[in-house]
Amino acid sequence: MEANFNIKHDQLTFKKLLLYHFYPGISIALFYILVSPWLIGQGIPGLGVLLMAEVLVLAPIGLAHLGYKSFQLNDNLSLRHVVYFTEALNWKQYLKWTAIGIGGCVLIYLPLYPVGLFLREHVFFWLPAWYFDPGFGSENTEVLAKVFLVGIFVDGLVGPIVEELFFRGYLLPRMSYLKKWAPGVNGLLFGLYHLWQPHNYLAIIGVGMVISYVVWKKQNVYLGIFIHCILNIIGAVAGYHAASNGVIIGR
Repeated sequence: MEANFNIKHDQLTFKKLLLYHFYPGISIALFYILVSPWLIGQGIPGLGVLLMAEVLVLAPIGLAHLGYKSFQLNDNLSLRHVVYFTEALNWKQYLKWTAIGIGGCVLIYLPLYPVGLFLREHVFFWLPAWYFDPGFGSENTEVLAKVFLVGIFVDGLVGPIVEELFFRGYLLPRMSYLKKWAPGVNGLLFGLYHLWQPHNYLAIIGVGMVISYVVWKKQNVYLGIFIHCILNIIGAVAGYHAASNGVIIGR
């Protein structure tokens, strides 16, 4: 690969952007739909199946795609040129933009959360209960608390890191021909990729756009990783504490 790599020469067609944004989500949804009934029948809560999908489907697909691209660009297993937004920032910039990103995501997500619950009851009512209920299949909140505890690592670190490297580090720079619309389109497609949470599309799309904008603005994918991980860890910790007290938080 040439030393003077130019991301403008490695742009993806819009058809490929659609394919690359959606095929991981389709794979996760298929795993969830096909495996959930059996595993839930074994007493594993629905949330546990989703965590398995992150480890067994999302991580292998995302990392394999990045690995394949690394051999194309570098002839070796390296994320150089593959994950492109790696501009250096000082610690004050990291703190500032991570805080801005988290604040923006919270301001968007909180008012849209009840909208998602409404859509779940009135629009997506035809989907099975286990599709939405993280505790479905187990009435034991102690078991669910343990699943949320595992989620702190899986959904708090593994999932977000792979998603940010893939969606914001790899795909977002390769849609720069969309110019100022790139972060919005990336955030939209990232939200729609969550096929296992259709009722939460509005909230996830909004959050995705915020993270995409911050990463695009500062040309730094690590900001997306920090924001995404912190938000997911907060959610998993809240779910753990709620389940520990006998309460199940819906999603």
